[in-house]
Amino acid sequence: MKLDNLRAFNTTGLHHFEQRLADSDAVERLDAFANAYSSALEDTAPLEIRDFATAGELAEAVLHSLGKERLFQNLDNIGLWAWLTFVLREQLFKRKPDGTLKLGEYHRWYPSAANDWQKGQRHLVRMPVFLLAALGENADHLLCSPPHILPEIREQMTGQYDMMTPAFQKLARKLYYDPATRSLKRGAGGKDAGSPRRLRTLRRQLEVTWQVDDLPLERILAKLPREFDRYNR
Repeated sequence: MKLDNLRAFNTTGLHHFEQRLADSDAVERLDAFANAYSSALEDTAPLEIRDFATAGELAEAVLHSLGKERLFQNLDNIGLWAWLTFVLREQLFKRKPDGTLKLGEYHRWYPSAANDWQKGQRHLVRMPVFLLAALGENADHLLCSPPHILPEIREQMTGQYDMMTPAFQKLARKLYYDPATRSLKRGAGGKDAGSPRRLRTLRRQLEVTWQVDDLPLERILAKLPREFDRYNR
């Protein structure tokens, strides 16, 4: 399915979105293309909706339609991200036996304010699009899971805004992502030694002594404790 352009819910549309998203007959209850509920976003390209294999594929489609410059202008456009969540709902959520959508935690589907980093990083559309635009291939490890999954590694590696540097995410990609299979390495979603959870803690210790963003990747890898050797091969 191809949509001609992107739209943003108005106040009425947002109210109905919040009330109706999970309904099995959401299309009948909320017409996302009606002017009563939404308005077109100018200068956006068509959006092709398909069965995306990964969050990265979904983010690429949205970013192609929105454009990088317009993305950063609209990070806090709640109506836009809610509208995208609605039209992409079949790619983002599984259905329960009764036909309703299994939405999960509130801010996975309802966009928070962009400056509310802890909640904002959970959104299943805006966060992947932001990561792809800001980091490019250095976000591969964060976006290789199916669109409906909020993986542990994304929670851990984007929990604070100061993690969002190409150098740190390049390190995480090197450790936990396998380019050959385009998936996470075994154990990368756990909590054991060398896991993303441990790297998150170690980052603060390293930055007491070094400016991590100014070091070449090889030097950062050389400074990691032996617990990371299982990933650094």
